[in-house]
Amino acid sequence: MNLYIRKADLTVGNILVVVNQNKETVFIASRDKNDPFIIKLYNRLNTLVGEIKLKNNFLKIYSIEINGEEKATINAIPMLDLKYVYLSKINWHVMGNLVMSDYHVTKNGKKILTVQPTILAQGHPGLEMKFTNMEDGPIGTLLTIFLNKYIKLPTFSSSTDLNRSLLKSKIPYLNNFKNRCE
Repeated sequence: MNLYIRKADLTVGNILVVVNQNKETVFIASRDKNDPFIIKLYNRLNTLVGEIKLKNNFLKIYSIEINGEEKATINAIPMLDLKYVYLSKINWHVMGNLVMSDYHVTKNGKKILTVQPTILAQGHPGLEMKFTNMEDGPIGTLLTIFLNKYIKLPTFSSSTDLNRSLLKSKIPYLNNFKNRCE
């Protein structure tokens, strides 16, 4: 099954809609107003399905909870190596280009989720998530949102370094970052 997220919803705003191929809403994610590190995931009936919480602020450990039960923990993403993330408890390995949102998730050597950039209706950039088992949908959706919200790009010493970077031409929301630097 494929699910889709608009990139604009990921970069700005507190509400995110996840749709299927027929443009029907499957999940709605929202950032908590009181604690911006909490992201809650609701189904189309507005029932809380899962959430991402900051478990340990000092060590930057986040937890993914589904139906009130902790299913996975994620350590802070290292700045230098953005090609691999491990989710404990559920034993998921995330490999690929996390900055470009082009990666896959494996469990016991079998691919269970693939995330890649795509162009949605009306030319909007988005992310396509391909699940082999829809039961992994809530965890995979929260993981995709987490990796897109909390990845930190290396800082550049000046805007000329940013202009020379290959990332600028491939990631449109970096233009906002460049404007803030100037």
